[in-house]
Order: sequence, then structure tokens, then C-alpha cells
Amino acid sequence: MKPSMQKALDALAHVQRCGAHARQTGKPCNNPVMANGTGRCRLHGGKSTGRPPKHGRLTKANLLQRDWIRLLLGVIALQEGIELKNFRPATMTAARAEEVLALMLKRRAR
Repeated sequence: MKPSMQKALDALAHVQRCGAHARQTGKPCNNPVMANGTGRCRLHGGKSTGRPPKHGRLTKANLLQRDWIRLLLGVIALQEGIELKNFRPATMTAARAEEVLALMLKRRAR
């Protein structure tokens, strides 16, 4: 075995090990601990990656487009005095209307 490999194996042998134990066998985990001081390996005490995003970029773009059309239809209906069956103003809050307007104006300015 190469001397560099032997040196690496010796260093790895002296690293502190994870303190987690298996439920069924009771054997300890043999992975090295992380540097964050938890005394656990990356599998038993690592940082959580969080839940995956629910919607992707395409869905966000589609929702923006839908809300933009809904907003435009609402403005036109109010000006003309037309009552729309499918337009439900309660589904869009004033904050969302402002957000949609700002995003669409920003998109048009490009």
C-alpha cells in the first residue's frame, strides 16, 4: 500500500465516530462525525435540506399570467359595468393585485 494511502487510513481511524445506534441491531453507526459539534454524522444529525419546492418556475409563470388576465378582466368589467360569472374578485387580494401589476410592469420594461 502506498505511504500516502496508509497515512490517510490512519487519520481516518482516529476520527471520532457517530453516536447513533441502530434500533434493531443496536450496533453503532461507523460514519465520522461532522464538524458542527453535534456528535453525529451527516445522516443522523445533518442540516435539513427542507421540503422541496411545491411549484416550479413554469407554474409560477402560469399563475402570474392567470392573475394578470383576471386583473385585466376585472378592470374592464368595472369600467363597462359588466358582471362576469367566472371572475371572482375575492380570490385575489389587493396585495396580490399589486404584486401582479408590479411584476408585469417589470417584465414589460425589459
